[in-house]
Amino acid sequence: VAVADAKDFADELKDQQTKLDQYERVETILLANAQATKTNILKVLADLSTKIQPEDWVTIFFAGHGIKDEDRFYLVPHDLGYMGGQSRLLESDLQVIFEHSISDEEINRLAEGIDAKQLLLVIDACNSGQVLETVEKRRGPMNSKGLAHLAYEKGMYILTASQSYQDAKEDDRLGHGYLTYALVHDGLKARAADRSPKDGQLLLREWIDFAAERVPEIDQEEVNKGRKRARQLQREKAKAAGRTEDLNIQRPRVFYRRESDAQPIIVSKY
Repeated sequence: VAVADAKDFADELKDQQTKLDQYERVETILLANAQATKTNILKVLADLSTKIQPEDWVTIFFAGHGIKDEDRFYLVPHDLGYMGGQSRLLESDLQVIFEHSISDEEINRLAEGIDAKQLLLVIDACNSGQVLETVEKRRGPMNSKGLAHLAYEKGMYILTASQSYQDAKEDDRLGHGYLTYALVHDGLKARAADRSPKDGQLLLREWIDFAAERVPEIDQEEVNKGRKRARQLQREKAKAAGRTEDLNIQRPRVFYRRESDAQPIIVSKY
């Protein structure tokens, strides 16, 4: 599903941008399966800092596994460095996975070097809301260290599939993770994201706000279709963690400056 997520997201966004003819070129770089190693991912991101111009729009999309460790978040690449099973992971096993994964600190450093007109980061992975968490709670727009702080300074957009404690769900029937399905199928292909206002023009913040609202609806719809046993397990898991049942519904996180963009990014026109 992760490969389908990445490919369909890249293909649809490229198609929409090509039709708009806003830029001289619309390019995609797809790293899937064995190509999606930590070394390759970091190299592509590092190369962007030397290629991107201030008038460009850059979108970084990741679909796959995500894990957190206390106040840190990690994207897990193809070469995770661990060949054992998923149950009863030892502390040493987790450390191997962390060392082979890409931390939010590394993402932050690389994103800081990308000088683009607009930068969008989308993470369709479990626990991905952790990139916007903070140990040090502060008030005001810069209420978060790391990526959220950088997002405010650079005018960057961040959309994560779930909260820091949640899985990012997928469904074989949909063929995608819920977040990707909301963005690509519902948001772009079905044109449902054009609604604030509905004017035949889809802006970037319209698009990601729509996805953030649509994912919980998709989750609830799937629950209502008869996933009783899965729902029971969700209730038990939530109860064990001391959370209310409602918190188990997948809810993305969005971060961007709340003031209007001087030159808003147009994602699509209909």
